[in-house]
Amino acid sequence: MEQLNLYEILGVSQDADINVIREAYGKLVANPDIQKDAERFKAIGQAFEVLSHPEKRLAYDAAMQYEPQEAQDNGFNHTVVNHTENHNTGNNNTEANMANTSNSEVKNYVFIAYITYALGLFIWFAPVVGVILAYVKRDEAQGSIYASHIDYLIKTFWVSLVGMLFGMLTILILIGWLILVATGIWLIYRVVVGLIKLNEDKPVSTQGWF
Repeated sequence: MEQLNLYEILGVSQDADINVIREAYGKLVANPDIQKDAERFKAIGQAFEVLSHPEKRLAYDAAMQYEPQEAQDNGFNHTVVNHTENHNTGNNNTEANMANTSNSEVKNYVFIAYITYALGLFIWFAPVVGVILAYVKRDEAQGSIYASHIDYLIKTFWVSLVGMLFGMLTILILIGWLILVATGIWLIYRVVVGLIKLNEDKPVSTQGWF
């Protein structure tokens, strides 16, 4: 993939604030076509990692401003990313280990959330625990593949809740049973798909209903 300006990779302007950057990143990683392109997906993740980190972003902006133009034409952006990430080897190794540990913990919480959703078929309040975990870990998951799982879990909870409530309100006219069954099947499907993607360390699409 051609080396691009990190801002161009995310499709944002250089003066974009962190909220704009996060929103752009979220939309990109949720795109099914981008999820199939491993190289582009990785580049987007690297761009977000730099631009969402204040110190790394400052270093990148400074390098973009002062490095010779010809260096940029010869893959400078890739060099800047590596230089920014490795300017202090000892500290960087520590940060990398902490990031890996954090991602592993987020993955575990996401897995637990999926399990609580599955238990919701038998214990009605179990998904409440799961969606609380999702909201608590939402910010921490930003910049990782688990961010899409968090959004997926939150959407699944609220849609399932609406379906269950509507089904219960209409249960006396029989159609309520159909709504409850359909909602339950939809919930099971979403949980199974999410767990498969999670096990494969892949993001899950938050677009559409299936």
